[in-house]
Amino acid sequence: MIIAAAVKFYIEKTDQEVILCGLRHDAPFRQLAALGFEPKIGYKELEQGFRTTDGEFLNREQAYYHAVSCRQIKPDDGPAWLISEMLW
Repeated sequence: MIIAAAVKFYIEKTDQEVILCGLRHDAPFRQLAALGFEPKIGYKELEQGFRTTDGEFLNREQAYYHAVSCRQIKPDDGPAWLISEMLW
């Protein structure tokens, strides 16, 4: 089951990837700002996606099919990728 929107970042100072989560995909960027990062300085956005109840990161396409299989959403005729507004 999908539990949060998530963004995967590469942090240059630590040479690490991190995943920050929130209700919508803008929340992780606000979290970076609260941690003292300036926009697009010291980090790179790698991918937007979602977190599952198992802690797994799924990209938007994987998350779409996961949400359909969990019956969180119904399949539609649009693109097969998930946006948070489809969930909540």
